[in-house]
Amino acid sequence: MALQLHVTAAIFAIVLAVILWHYDDRQNHVKGKKLPPGPKSLVFIGNSHQLSPTYMQKQLTEWKLKYGDIIYARLFQKPVIILNSVQSAQDLLDKKSSIYSDRPHTILYDQILGWVADMAFMQYGERWKKHRKWAQSAYNDKTTLKTYRPVRTREVYALLSGFLNTPDKFHTHIKRYVAALIMETAYGHTITSADDDYVRMADEALVATTEAGIPGATVIDIFPILRYIPPWVPGASFMRHAIKARPLVEAAADIPYLNVKQSMASGTAKPSFVLSLLRDSITAGKMTKEHEDDIKGLAAVLYGGKALHTSSVLLTFMLVMTLFPYALQKAQEELDRVVGRHRLPDLEDRESLPYLDSLIKEVYRWDCPLPLAIPHRVMEDDEYSGYYIPKGSMVIPNIWSLFMMKDPTMFADPERFWPERFLEMSASEAQQKNPGNFVFGFGRRICPGRHFADENIWLAVACTASLFNIQKARDIHGREIIPDPVFNSGVVSHPKHFDCEIRPRSEDAVKLLFGYTNSLL
Repeated sequence: MALQLHVTAAIFAIVLAVILWHYDDRQNHVKGKKLPPGPKSLVFIGNSHQLSPTYMQKQLTEWKLKYGDIIYARLFQKPVIILNSVQSAQDLLDKKSSIYSDRPHTILYDQILGWVADMAFMQYGERWKKHRKWAQSAYNDKTTLKTYRPVRTREVYALLSGFLNTPDKFHTHIKRYVAALIMETAYGHTITSADDDYVRMADEALVATTEAGIPGATVIDIFPILRYIPPWVPGASFMRHAIKARPLVEAAADIPYLNVKQSMASGTAKPSFVLSLLRDSITAGKMTKEHEDDIKGLAAVLYGGKALHTSSVLLTFMLVMTLFPYALQKAQEELDRVVGRHRLPDLEDRESLPYLDSLIKEVYRWDCPLPLAIPHRVMEDDEYSGYYIPKGSMVIPNIWSLFMMKDPTMFADPERFWPERFLEMSASEAQQKNPGNFVFGFGRRICPGRHFADENIWLAVACTASLFNIQKARDIHGREIIPDPVFNSGVVSHPKHFDCEIRPRSEDAVKLLFGYTNSLL
């Protein structure tokens, strides 16, 4: 009987919303203040029915053409501010970061899925500041980054060897490269393949989490009472999914962490981020349950944040080199001229390779790995360009709209892959329009491991370009297979599966790689 009443009430709400389709209630919520323009909303569901579940960034860019750079919408009763320009994103998220650094409150992630200490989605406050300080010291400090060079060198050679021996599995080699760097630095765990248990657990937890929806915008976050619905009730698939996902999330955080603790107790632990925090905490007498959760949670989120982002960029690099071989050729000419063919490029060469750096910027621009970033939440009422921004609004920077097909005022001929665009700019303009300033986030929420990720990307790209040619694969009839530059929908934009042909540039390139690899044995 109770279930029937709930169903009846839901049907009544939907019918009422349809009747009031053309009613725009934005002014009723702000007491006469002027909100940014945006699509008309329904009384109960707001603009939820208008938001596409896939490739939302494209839809929001279409709204920009109609409503402008800053847009107001509602996700049921949750106000949403959409930023479609670099200027608005910088003015609010960077310059006003003191009130724009919160995240939307998420019940699903924190309380149901079990991400108890996820810095990426954690609310702004002292606990988040502690996590950020830890992450900055481990992945953004120049001195600490230098200590990772032996690991990075080993893993980039493993990546190159994979390209040489089984080039058709380049997707797997990239995944292994990224995973190995994170697992080694976070837990002191050396992986030998993409099938490693730690990697498998982390991937399962990430897939289960991303399938749950955008943090702060899931049905449970919008209607918290739904968390109490039994999973067997028809329509409660979100609860059934959460029940299956939670053990995966817990295993991905618990097992690697506990293994470090056991290794520390036995005296066999390798240097790592987790080991360092454990020793410091024990020495200071701070090993409380919450402190342990913080260490465990931060280490777990490092994989999700860095692995998905970095692998997406490297796969996009492989795709654009396949589609635009002239860019690879120009990068190789610069590498040959500056570095030569007797050694592989290193990070010390970076400043002397401006075209290669521009190529990586163009890869960032051509397909942003996080098209909508991670939503922010404004903590106080604000005003911008004459518009009222209500406290508690979810703020979405549409980074995808700022680049590639999106803003010709920023980049001429934006659909074209053209690294030269950055070389033709003045130094100040190139810095202002550098996609690297945006793809890692904004303000105080900018990724604390961005320098670690960027160095890993640069080294992989530089060494791959130095040793290999990348070109279109051919079918059984010898005809070129032109990849379709299509990207998956979701929080992270990955190129959909494509084929390419990877071959060493010469026999000398093969000998050089063998020489480097043997020196590590």
